[in-house]
Amino acid sequence: MIRKLKQSEHKNEWVLAAVFLAMFVLFSIVSRHFLSLTNVMSLLSQMVELGLLTLAMSATMISGGMDLSISAICSLCTVFLGIFIGQSGMPSGLAMLLTLLTALACGVFNGFLVGYLKVPSMLATLGTQSLFAGIGLVVSNGVTVSIPNTTFALFGRTKLGGFFPLQILLWAAAIVVAVLIFSYLVTGRRIYLIGSSMEVARFSGINLRRNLFVTYIFSAVLAFVASLVFTSKISAGRADVADSLLLKTVSASVFGGVSTLGGIGTLGGAMLGVAVITLISNGLDMVNASSYLQQVVIGAMLLIVLAYRHVRRK
Repeated sequence: MIRKLKQSEHKNEWVLAAVFLAMFVLFSIVSRHFLSLTNVMSLLSQMVELGLLTLAMSATMISGGMDLSISAICSLCTVFLGIFIGQSGMPSGLAMLLTLLTALACGVFNGFLVGYLKVPSMLATLGTQSLFAGIGLVVSNGVTVSIPNTTFALFGRTKLGGFFPLQILLWAAAIVVAVLIFSYLVTGRRIYLIGSSMEVARFSGINLRRNLFVTYIFSAVLAFVASLVFTSKISAGRADVADSLLLKTVSASVFGGVSTLGGIGTLGGAMLGVAVITLISNGLDMVNASSYLQQVVIGAMLLIVLAYRHVRRK
């Protein structure tokens, strides 16, 4: 059974890779500017924030839950970075440390609700999403908190060799760490088992509370890393800056083969889902297609993927 699941996951990743390649070739033919170095680097850069938040979402989905508060945590962190650096003039290192502690507090709260109080994850994080977003609005007074352009450029505006965005390396490092945890360490295998069946995990002697608690802290840390990129790119913090990416993280995870029921899927597949979604958006932008059409295309593809998997499972 495990072998069949692994074969299915690998097959899904190969199909996604083929879809990405086919669409890449198609957009290259349709738009003569698509293959330019500037656009290719822009395409990779656009994947970073969505990729980091999708890693967070996929981790919680594999555990059998879903963290709907990741966008609010990310946005809240941008607000605090803006206040600490832009308004208080605090050194960037200290501001990042204090903001990381804020993100950890959010993750601890989510983990306590889901792991120890056993509140269903969607309900718990739906509530904390509203809570964290509200805190961000109150702290920022509902306005954008600016940071001087001369500071905090490292994570979103620095380019190696004048063309390669540094944040891509940050995303790659996060992928390596996440894949290492979930594919090679005991903790990751336990989270997979919890997502597959909590009863089996409990009878296997796995501490459900502690492992779910750690999963939501991990999710919050990734949201913090995404906030570094957001804040650096726009030189500001805003309480709703990441809101538009929440549903895309779910779509990318599902595209990549991560099951909404838990226990199935890989983080590598989820990153391929990020690549496909970003490619669609970038390619349609290059041919001057409406942003509304992008939503239609992504939504239609998601429904097709879900329908296909449901029929195959039947």
